[in-house]
Amino acid sequence: MSNKKQFLDQFDHLAATLPLQGAARAAIHTGLDFPTTRDEYWKYTRVNGILNATYAINDAKLGDVSQHQLNGLDAYYAVFVNGVFAPEHSSQQLPEGLEITSIAAAQGARRELLLEHLGQHTDVKKHAFNALNTSYFKDGVFITVDKDRVVEKPVVMLHVSTGEGSASNVRNLIHIGSYAQAEFLMQYEGEANNQSFTNALTEIIAEEGAKGMCYLLQNEGDGSKQVNTTQVVQKRNSTFSVVTLTKSGELVRNNLNFSITEEGCESNMYGIYFTSGKQHVDNHTYADHLKPHCNSNELYKGVMTGRSTGVFNGKIMVHKDAQQTNAFQSNQNILLTDTASVNTKPELEIYADDVKCSHGCTIGQLDEEAMFYLQSRGLGKEAATKLLIQAFAGDVLEFIACDALRDDMEDFIQQKFKELDA
Repeated sequence: MSNKKQFLDQFDHLAATLPLQGAARAAIHTGLDFPTTRDEYWKYTRVNGILNATYAINDAKLGDVSQHQLNGLDAYYAVFVNGVFAPEHSSQQLPEGLEITSIAAAQGARRELLLEHLGQHTDVKKHAFNALNTSYFKDGVFITVDKDRVVEKPVVMLHVSTGEGSASNVRNLIHIGSYAQAEFLMQYEGEANNQSFTNALTEIIAEEGAKGMCYLLQNEGDGSKQVNTTQVVQKRNSTFSVVTLTKSGELVRNNLNFSITEEGCESNMYGIYFTSGKQHVDNHTYADHLKPHCNSNELYKGVMTGRSTGVFNGKIMVHKDAQQTNAFQSNQNILLTDTASVNTKPELEIYADDVKCSHGCTIGQLDEEAMFYLQSRGLGKEAATKLLIQAFAGDVLEFIACDALRDDMEDFIQQKFKELDA
């Protein structure tokens, strides 16, 4: 494989069932190129490993989905295998006001709502991976929460990638009605899927007064590659938070964009990425403040070891009309080996004059005085290192309201550094 045409030929047999898919295919086949390191927002991430691979596009089946579910999590499930809805593994009984359906199966008023929003909040003419997803997604999940409804349990979108060299374009659409409340988990898992590629695109619309939390849990395996784009659109007085938790992946690129379109919104972005070996994890965030009296908060933390690489590029855009904006951004990183690296670039672009905005980044090693103190109290070097890393991550973990997910991440941190030569 050496060119875009050969790469796209692997997907072209998939039928386009919606008009927006045809338009996206036209864009990606006629002039829209995949990013290279010459593109500013991709300068630290090479995608040749994705584009030069040979993939299998298959509708696999799962025998047992429980191995991919979090211990102790009581939730509503929508399960997809290689991008295709698996109703036999999904929840059948849902509370009033919550509907989970595949994009292909949406009917009546739900389909009208779907067509109103699907593909309307992402740009397929400028971003090639968005166009690839829109062109070739086979199905997807459409979740709606009706006005004034409070969903008591988390809603899990469990996407499982299975099969050697599998490739799938995963599509999620979430609509939260006015003054509704809900908590979501987008969980990506892998099963015998070495050298797989997942290209995920999620659109989330939070209507007036809505409150939502979305966790992105990435664990497809060390031999997997994933490009994940999440677009959040907020209406007046809404609150929405996204917590990104990257556990594995040879190459992971996350694009998280908030469009803050009306007054009185609160937007929160938090992330943890722990890398080892030759992993490469790249987080890009964009908070687009269009109207006044809104707040955004951002905190990403990374720990790199081995020959791995972390990337963070966060941008806060404050338009002229967005007076009295409060926007804060922080990226903190620890390098545990001399061969690990991180590239971080927090940005502010402000056109309003009555704002409070700040950004900052840190790159360092574990605190030597803290290490000495813990070891002097009888802890071994490995135990002291784990404790300091757990404390470092604690500022993000405290934003995880879901107990099962927080416990899972704490266990992951312990296992990740079990044999650490710090």
